[in-house]
Amino acid sequence: MIQLIRVKGHCLTLKEIGADGKWQTVLRAYCGYGRNGFTLRKKEGDGKTPIGVFPLEMAFGTTPIETALPYKKIGPDSYWSGEKEDYNTWVDVAPASRSMQASEHLADYPVQYKYAMSIGYNTQNPKFGAGSAIFLHCKGPKGWPTAGCISVKESTMLELMQRIQPGAVMEIAG
Repeated sequence: MIQLIRVKGHCLTLKEIGADGKWQTVLRAYCGYGRNGFTLRKKEGDGKTPIGVFPLEMAFGTTPIETALPYKKIGPDSYWSGEKEDYNTWVDVAPASRSMQASEHLADYPVQYKYAMSIGYNTQNPKFGAGSAIFLHCKGPKGWPTAGCISVKESTMLELMQRIQPGAVMEIAG
């Protein structure tokens, strides 16, 4: 099955190729994005969402769910690394064993990361400082804007987690 999640402004749509070979919209939802808008030149900490077409690489969360994507459950030592040696990757490391100051401690976001997917921005041969931890996740308690991710209602995220197949891509059009 070919699937495309498209984000344009505050509109997220999931499209699939139907049995007739034509694209069909199977989900449409309101979404949030980076508090400082969209960009073609993403930088770490800029609060912007990168524009482009990216694979959906994996699912993760605090609450296990059946999904066709590779899945990881967030544990107390789960981080998305902002450190130079393993930049923009998931690491499980006890904080006492090394400094994780530039990293995102995933367990600190139980609402946003109840259900989430990693958007494959800057993950293949990552360029340090070009932005990390870009996810599709649940809307947080402080509202729609994010630090650069895409946010949707929890019910929408749950539906996406159950529907998305390996090979799906996300187009962020800005």
